[in-house]
Amino acid sequence: MIISALVIGLFLLPSVTDTLAQFPQSSIKDQNIVVSLNVNDAIFNANTTEFLGIKNMSLTPYLVTETHLIDHGILKNVGNVTNNKTFTNTYLSDELLLGRGKGTIETTDGQSIDWISSDLGRPSDNQWVFHGVMLFNNTQGESLSFLNNRIGLYNSTSDINDPEYIWLLE
Repeated sequence: MIISALVIGLFLLPSVTDTLAQFPQSSIKDQNIVVSLNVNDAIFNANTTEFLGIKNMSLTPYLVTETHLIDHGILKNVGNVTNNKTFTNTYLSDELLLGRGKGTIETTDGQSIDWISSDLGRPSDNQWVFHGVMLFNNTQGESLSFLNNRIGLYNSTSDINDPEYIWLLE
């Protein structure tokens, strides 16, 4: 139920729906969605993250920042990949931020797939903790085609030394 609310609430935001991602055609209205968030079931594990920069986009009415990062990690059944990502974060309060992301996962042989995301961040133990939903676009790359139009869940922290994980909805 919480996952359904996140998927519906985060992807109905006007700033996210005007993207070029193609939404899946299947109906999940009457299906129970079960996702194991065990790290062993994740399809992606970022083992290192490079911080490329942050800039302030706006100070009013809310602080808005844009952050650029590159993850280096392992995509299940594919191998080593990079995840080049940009997040625009709106700090709604000292206790809550809304993040919108976009990025590209690329294999070592040059195949790639784009994605968009929305997440919520809350502070915990002197860092931000993010829980989000992402939508993969289409790719012509054979090794990444299993991600076409799929929805993923992820969690990460603002500490670039912490691992990041992505799970797919079944």
